Amino acid sequence: MVFLFLKTSLYKQPVFFASFVMALTAPVLLFVVYPMRREAGYKLPPDIPRSFPIPARQRESVTGYDD
Repeated sequence: MVFLFLKTSLYKQPVFFASFVMALTAPVLLFVVYPMRREAGYKLPPDIPRSFPIPARQRESVTGYDD
């Protein structure tokens, strides 16, 4: 049933066939690419800082611009 659909869609509607093939290869790539990257020694980059670091000192009060 599925093969008949693929065979007819390959000739009549090649876009459906291409999207079906891409949809089938996505899970396969998920289980193939990540282990290969781990074997090659790829490490995740460090996280980007999400805020500025708070200084470890007492804050100085602003003078001269008070209302």
